Amino acid sequence: MLKERLKQLVGQESVLSFAQKCEIGESSMRKYLDGRVPGLDKAAQIAKACNVSLQWLATGEGAMRPEEQVAQKSDEYIGIPRYDASLSAGNGFWNIDTAHELDHIPFTAEFLRRRLGRSNPDDLIILTANGDSMEPLIGDGDLVMVDQKKNELTDGVFAFVLNGMARVKRLNQTLAGDLEVMSENPLYRTEVFRKDDLINFQLIGKVVWCGHHFAR
Repeated sequence: MLKERLKQLVGQESVLSFAQKCEIGESSMRKYLDGRVPGLDKAAQIAKACNVSLQWLATGEGAMRPEEQVAQKSDEYIGIPRYDASLSAGNGFWNIDTAHELDHIPFTAEFLRRRLGRSNPDDLIILTANGDSMEPLIGDGDLVMVDQKKNELTDGVFAFVLNGMARVKRLNQTLAGDLEVMSENPLYRTEVFRKDDLINFQLIGKVVWCGHHFAR
């Protein structure tokens, strides 16, 4: 269980010291140690602070340490790079040019083939979505995998930059060439950008996978 792996990481260290290292409140950490499952963002935070694989922490599978995962050079798992850049489901800025690679999230080669139709991970990246406009499809803090090779505008959920702002939304291009930017959350209205206003529009890629929080 995840709480047992957390206890393994705590070891002889005090819960307070461990929580501070992970930049998580002590009360929240104690709840995780008692069995409450942390959200995906918090689990990733703990994994980073302890230099362990997020997959190992979440499921107990794979190598415990990221360097061990790399050393295995297994054909069974393929690591998709995760960056410290965020896509906004509300407001935000695309900062991939200044982002650095945090780690790799492992996926099986079979998953890439069968679910994504990919034989290799080229141009696949994982980013974090912020905001609630794409709820319940994509939640605040969820990880999204973006296929940068799918950079032709078709119906679907895409990561894109418009007027210097990076966003993740459902897109639809009208027959007149205008762009409809739609949210999943009914509290947000559909935005329509005229063809002449799309000079500063850049498609990053299509969202092909989303990793939801373990708990809300």
